[in-house]
Parts: sequence; structure tokens; C-alpha cells
Amino acid sequence: MAATGAAQQDGITRRGVRGDGAEDAAAVGAGGAGVASRDRRKVGRATKRGLRSLAAAVALPVALTAASFYASGSDPAAAGASASKVMIARAGSVAAQAVMALAAWMVWAEGGMHRRPGATLAPFAAQLVAAMAWAPLALGLASPVAGLACCAAMVAGAVACARGFGAVNPVAGDLAKPCVAWAVLLAVINYKMM
Repeated sequence: MAATGAAQQDGITRRGVRGDGAEDAAAVGAGGAGVASRDRRKVGRATKRGLRSLAAAVALPVALTAASFYASGSDPAAAGASASKVMIARAGSVAAQAVMALAAWMVWAEGGMHRRPGATLAPFAAQLVAAMAWAPLALGLASPVAGLACCAAMVAGAVACARGFGAVNPVAGDLAKPCVAWAVLLAVINYKMM
């Protein structure tokens, strides 16, 4: 105990060995408080950086999908759809892209986008492009056949994302599955507009 008291007075840190053989720096005295507070600041910065990347990763696909709906100049009457169907398609598509973007961010945070780009990044990009193309084709140009093709691409991309994301992070794979269901439901809505 006397040695510990002397170390506390001098602000010296000592290294202890845990039972599993790994070394753990145990801070003693005034020097230890500074180390702990610096670690907390690093964790705080990393958390802020992570939340910023999450916000950007979700906001960009959501904004692109919403912009595709509003830029398509979709007139429900011209597309053969009721206003309620268009409203459901807008809200569902934006929500599905938010969930898919969250799943993609979870995979990216674990490094899966770099390790397996063909199984994660390519299907996500294909699914996003198909989702952005659906509104201008199905509603703007009133071409339900092209809309069905976009829905088929969205289903294929979402299934590939669910499989690819699930290999990296099972929760992300499960988050992509409702997007498959949404793409099928959007195909049904699109078919009813024919």
C-alpha cells in the first residue's frame, strides 16, 4: 500500500497484467484522471463523427428519392392513379430508402462496403437508381410497363442487399427485408395503375 500511496503522490502510472495475459494500463493518481478524460473526449468525437456520417448516409438517398418524386411532375390523373396511391407510393418509397440507407450505413460502419463491394455496394446502388427512376417513369411519363421494370430491379436489388448485408451484419440484412416487401407492394400499386 505504501508503494501505491507514493505512486499516487507522484502521479505515476503503472501497468498491470490481467489474468488473460493482456496488458492493461491502470492509471493511478492525478495522471490517471487526465488519461480517462482524454479517452472520453476521443469517444465523444468519434460518436459525433459517427452520427454525422449516419445522418448523411440516410439523408442523401432519402432526399434523392423525394426529389425524384417531386421533379417528375407527377399528375395522378395523367398516370391513371388516384392521389391516395401516389401519396402512399411517395411515403413508402422515402421510408423504404431511409431503412435501406440505415442498413447500408451499418454495413459501411463495419467495413463491409470495402471488403465485399460486389455484394453490398453494387446492389445498394442499383436498388437506389431503380427507386429514383420509378416515379419519373411510372408517374411522370405514365408508363406503367417501365414502372414494373423498375419495381423488378428494386426487388432484385433489395434481395441482393438483404443477402449481402446479412453476411456482414445480420441486423442490417434483416433491415433490408422490409424494402423487398415494399418493392413488391409498389409493383402491385404500379400494376393497378395499368
